Amino acid sequence: MALLTPSNRPSLRNDAGLFRELDVLDRLQQSLPDTYEIFHSIEWHSIHDGDDRHGEIDLVILGPTGSILLMEVKAGKVVLRDGSMFKLYSAEEKDVGRQCRVQYSAMVNRLKEARLRTRLTNCLVLPDYTLGDAHIVAIPRERIIDASDYDNLGTRVQDILAGEHGNADRDALRHFLKSEFRVSTNLSVLRDQIKGATHQLADGLAIWVPRINAPSGTIRIQATAGSGKTQLAVRLMEDAVAQSQSALYVCYNRTLADHMIAIAPTRAIVSSFHELCVDHYRRRYEEPDFTTSAIFPKMTDAYIADSGTFAPRFDLLVVDEAQDIDPGWMGSLLPQLKPDGRLYVMEDDDQRLYDRDAFDLSDAVTITCRDNYRSPQSICQVINAFALAEISVVSRNPYRGELPGFHVYAPDKGAIDKTAEVVAGLLARGFGIADIVVLTGHGRSKSALLNAEHIGPHKTRRFTGAFSKNSDPIWTEGELLVESVFRFKGQSASAVVLSEVDFVELSPTERRKLFVGLTRAQMAVEIVVSPSAEAVFAALLAG
Repeated sequence: MALLTPSNRPSLRNDAGLFRELDVLDRLQQSLPDTYEIFHSIEWHSIHDGDDRHGEIDLVILGPTGSILLMEVKAGKVVLRDGSMFKLYSAEEKDVGRQCRVQYSAMVNRLKEARLRTRLTNCLVLPDYTLGDAHIVAIPRERIIDASDYDNLGTRVQDILAGEHGNADRDALRHFLKSEFRVSTNLSVLRDQIKGATHQLADGLAIWVPRINAPSGTIRIQATAGSGKTQLAVRLMEDAVAQSQSALYVCYNRTLADHMIAIAPTRAIVSSFHELCVDHYRRRYEEPDFTTSAIFPKMTDAYIADSGTFAPRFDLLVVDEAQDIDPGWMGSLLPQLKPDGRLYVMEDDDQRLYDRDAFDLSDAVTITCRDNYRSPQSICQVINAFALAEISVVSRNPYRGELPGFHVYAPDKGAIDKTAEVVAGLLARGFGIADIVVLTGHGRSKSALLNAEHIGPHKTRRFTGAFSKNSDPIWTEGELLVESVFRFKGQSASAVVLSEVDFVELSPTERRKLFVGLTRAQMAVEIVVSPSAEAVFAALLAG
């Protein structure tokens, strides 16, 4: 398989042309040997008669002998006129032959400036158009790969480059293509590309699940982390509000509820289950005393006991994190759904971190999805290698990423110092402090991180465990977010430091905590482990 540079695909825009370019890219990567390297989305800049010219070459293929092939891809329909080919766009048409000539000349000039001598040629790919016997003045027929020969794309490329003897110094050419044409990864740009691409890819659930008609009005979505459940929930609420319907979204984690409030339509009600209990208790009984440890169980019991009197007032009920919802809690929510209302229950057993009994929805239509669009391919490989999920997850992320690093903290030094070193390493790689979240598998009483005012030079932002009079969580002021795996479910960050990973055996609970922690990362994960946990991982890899 050919090497791809950069390793991530281009960010996805919503047009058929780029999807075709991605198909060409995938076909070439799969069909060419590993002695070939494919550079994509290459920007060029040249000066002609004192004028600046800019453009982009779809693909550049570096052959095993150092010869270079420039590839221009024109998806969809093209027009032939007077021996020339034109590609039609919404507001203009472009002369394809002229475009190829300009790109070729720009590359020749840049190679000369870099004092690199090699064989350079170009070709045109028309994946959706059959040229037949038509003649194009600007491009030799043998350099055009049309729809009739598209299935032989890799073979045609090898044939074109087979007769070209290039420069033996392939490393110099690689450096030229990576540096001079700026295809080396800019981390902030890559971060935005990945977020945009994965968000659009993960929109699948949000597109087709609302189209499913369940006779009972109940749909149960059993989907893995990163599959697009959050986007589905937002879409369901948006659709309901657009139809002047009432909508209620309920989840377990308060932090997830706060995140959903920021992105959900304002006319929908978004809440954690316990916040519903707080509001009910405040209206029905008295102002709760949050200094009392038993106040939340007391308010929950009152909410469940009173639920039989709740009026059915919602057209849509979305229950997220359902694997963490107690059957009694679920029973208190259902009376609030109108007789013809719709219920969507979203869950993932691999993220079940609490010992709750399961509940039955016998008349529900059940949908399952094992596709993960959020996590880089390398992280999904680790998840499957350690069997952290009941069923292997399928990576659909275009970004390969790097394997997580394992960092052992010494008992005398502690996890805080080692975590500080790892955070410094991520900053050196180009991540911003706002891109990084530190997660621990411990609760507040056992975690050093959740009680640390600083990690290295960075002041920490963390939940204090206390609430205001309005039941809002109280946070410390800091720049580095520190959270527990339990509270960060349903959210994500570009870079995750999974710290205080400490166990002597990989129990089902520890597997699920690792799964949740790893699947929070959009780009990178670093794992800070105790010596005993390191021994467990080493044994798993050896066995």
